[in-house]
Amino acid sequence: MKTSQRFHFIDNLRSIALLLGIIFHAALAYGPHFQNIWIAADTTATHPFFDYLSLWLHLFRMPLFFLIAGFCSLLLIEKYGSKGFITHRLKRVLLPFLVFFPLAGAAYSHALTWGASIVQSVPPILTLFAQMEPVLSTMHLWFLWYLIQFCTVLWLLQKSNTLLKLLLNKIVHPVSLCLVIPLIIFVSLIDQPVPFPAPDKLTPTFWAYGFYGTLYLLGAGVYHRKDKIVKITCFSKAVTVIAMMSLVTYFMIIPEAPTLTIIKQAAASGQFSPSGSWHVLQSAIQTIAIISWTALVLMLGLRYLNQQSVQSRFISDASYWVYLVHVPVLIYIQMPLINLECSAILKFIISVAVTFTLSLLSYYLLVRSTWLGVFLNGKKQNARIRAIK
Repeated sequence: MKTSQRFHFIDNLRSIALLLGIIFHAALAYGPHFQNIWIAADTTATHPFFDYLSLWLHLFRMPLFFLIAGFCSLLLIEKYGSKGFITHRLKRVLLPFLVFFPLAGAAYSHALTWGASIVQSVPPILTLFAQMEPVLSTMHLWFLWYLIQFCTVLWLLQKSNTLLKLLLNKIVHPVSLCLVIPLIIFVSLIDQPVPFPAPDKLTPTFWAYGFYGTLYLLGAGVYHRKDKIVKITCFSKAVTVIAMMSLVTYFMIIPEAPTLTIIKQAAASGQFSPSGSWHVLQSAIQTIAIISWTALVLMLGLRYLNQQSVQSRFISDASYWVYLVHVPVLIYIQMPLINLECSAILKFIISVAVTFTLSLLSYYLLVRSTWLGVFLNGKKQNARIRAIK
């Protein structure tokens, strides 16, 4: 492939990974497994389907995003050079994080306080929060915080072009893809609960670097060998079988949901402390499911989403804004829905539909053609190679 060619499937997968955040976070409110975990959990209406949906999306959504982010980071280095790359990332990743971090914190605080004051059944985790010292969290913006760190590491590695090329060639070697990368991810996640949490603290963590950082570097390696990228679809049947088998097994061995007591103890100590041979097996199956589903979605995107339309371009441009604002919007919608006597499925449909509508409409009216649109996505004439946010 030529460098000038636009990778439409990357644009489309990027926007899908971000927009799936609405479905994922909405599903958390109605899954029995997450009733003691999620801040807008609706104890009046639950359905096991939403556990399976959220657990499945959690396996590949953010891993896919970081893989794509690494792909586009190397694209930017090749296009703009080392200095242009880091300048671009500071503008499009670090500055939005610094701006939206306090805004999101204020929105979360107001939405949860207001929601707790009107609902008849307060989400259990909010009751626990009232008994604990507040903890600084990067909320759903943690991905920006880690992305700028990974971009900085890649920028430093690029100072030695020979070393970077050697590393990228090694990471896409078949032995690395089949053995080394799975082993790194497994080791990174072994001390984390299953399903793995979001690394939403300001302090960088080893496991997030080992997990998401490896996938980010793998994405850069895929771009480095972009001339071979079409060949990955040859393995789609085998990957599909592995993905399906690992998913079914993962659902069968998923541990019980943590109690409020366990959550409180984990908050006090700063971490969960899973252990035992059963946890090792759960982590191993989770690792296989993560890798196989991320690879499968990438293959499906390459095969079916490698084209552009006016609609897909709009969605791609809007997805960054939508992700930044969607969680507070969801909380404002899902909290009053707790008092509504109807099924979890109907509440889920309402919350997703309204959140999508408000987020996309606000982008169209308030962001797209304004200074905020330039701040998030750059000038329109530069949209042709707009990078992963």
